Amino acid sequence: MVSGTNDRWLRAGVAIPAAIKVMEPNLVFTNMIKAIREDKNSFMYIESVPNKSSDAKKKTPPEHLIGGKFPELDYTRPTVTAGLMESNGFSIRLLYDVIQQKIEGANEIMKAYEVAGYWLAEWVNNAQAAAMIAGATTPTWTPTDWGTPATATPVEDLRKLKYQMRREGYPYRLSDVFVHINNLAELEGYLTHMDISAVKQQSIYGVPGGTGDSINIPIAGCQVTGLASGITEGGVLGLDGARLGVETHYYLDPGHSVMRASYRTIENGVEVTKNAPNVGIHFRTWEDNETLDQILQFWVNQKTVVTQPYSVLYDTGI
Repeated sequence: MVSGTNDRWLRAGVAIPAAIKVMEPNLVFTNMIKAIREDKNSFMYIESVPNKSSDAKKKTPPEHLIGGKFPELDYTRPTVTAGLMESNGFSIRLLYDVIQQKIEGANEIMKAYEVAGYWLAEWVNNAQAAAMIAGATTPTWTPTDWGTPATATPVEDLRKLKYQMRREGYPYRLSDVFVHINNLAELEGYLTHMDISAVKQQSIYGVPGGTGDSINIPIAGCQVTGLASGITEGGVLGLDGARLGVETHYYLDPGHSVMRASYRTIENGVEVTKNAPNVGIHFRTWEDNETLDQILQFWVNQKTVVTQPYSVLYDTGI
């Protein structure tokens, strides 16, 4: 520890909130996925509650004789599955000569926390996307190649995808679609060159433009968002954002983490205090005995699982 200079900044209570402040606006799926804190590294979860309509044990209620007992029926039970946390992290080295400087050293430490926040957000996004892709249902459709303008029909593809999530006995409805940023650009190009009225484009097909992050497609009932990582070009990940059957289980080691992160930020031109839960971010630091450099270590202890595969669709070919 750098005693007497910048040691007050080298604590989990400073490092984790600083990293989470950067992570929060860059997390893609967090508001859709249920976060569950565990008290150990292993956990149990209920997987794939059966479809009540197509349950193999379903029977039509038989005729009841007055004075007799109702017949006893059964139904297929959900599966209870065991999971194990995954720990992933990295270290950042701060040079001794830099952190010995009071102002410059503090600035370098906070810059390192900012970089860590971006890296952690990217890792969480990619890990959650990978888990959903692995546990998703494959739709029975044949999309067009969005990179071939002469034959591409991306809006019609998305409209068809909407009905792939409609299943009797399940409440799931397509609300969010994630594609590679290059595929979003192709969708925007398709919408840009449509020769239709403004009213029809706004109410049915969707309006191109904006920041390049996402496009709303009214006829498909979904928001299409482009990701730079986490999904390969040609892939399409469809979710029911309101009823997403996906959980992120996390564990906090009290010696290297904090329960919640409180930080100051600017919203609508006003400085406000925000509070965010810590879903598995850890921090520790130590001094290199040979160089006296300061080593900052961040890691995430969490695992994302799909509990309801019909709330997640994934396929390739666009």
